[in-house]
Amino acid sequence: MQENSVWQRFTSFLISNSPGMRVIKTCLAITICLIIEYFRGTDMPYHSSIAAIVCMQPTLKSTFKTAGDRTIGTLIAGLYSFLFITVFYQQLQMSLDTLSYFILIGVMTLPLMIIIIALKKQGGLAITVVVFLLVVINAGETNPLVYTIERVVGTLIGIGVALFINWLPILNKIGKRLGHVDISQVVPASSNLEIAKPELTGKRPESSK
Repeated sequence: MQENSVWQRFTSFLISNSPGMRVIKTCLAITICLIIEYFRGTDMPYHSSIAAIVCMQPTLKSTFKTAGDRTIGTLIAGLYSFLFITVFYQQLQMSLDTLSYFILIGVMTLPLMIIIIALKKQGGLAITVVVFLLVVINAGETNPLVYTIERVVGTLIGIGVALFINWLPILNKIGKRLGHVDISQVVPASSNLEIAKPELTGKRPESSK
């Protein structure tokens, strides 16, 4: 009885103060990603958080729908970044802090996006370009293969955390009560953190005569 009372108070608090389940889920995903990256000891702990933000969708089904495309996009971006660093940084010895290098990075995003579109993986377009930019801009004095693998792993962790958070039954249960999450319907993918409003049910109050 006491547990039910605590649960009711908790859900009532969320109902009256919630900014939206997608915002709450994104916050939890970022927190989990940062904890994982802390124990991994990575020097760039934000990769997984960025991936979780981009991958988070309002429903479990919509997250699954985009996670596949974004996983493929991440792997393609990793390979593309590795080839880019190998050719332009190691072989041609371009300096990482020159204007020509930055212009080249911008230009080379076009073939990458064309590849993703040709593969009909448009759902992973954003994360693909993000991973490419993060890898090639921050390459530094490291082995390009090791560096690329590390960045791709971080991104895949973020995607996995987003899937886990959207699967978590307790959050979906709360979300259904809030009216923010409909786990029976696929919501179109969006990269924005939308704040869904609960649907109002019942009759409208009659105007006073």
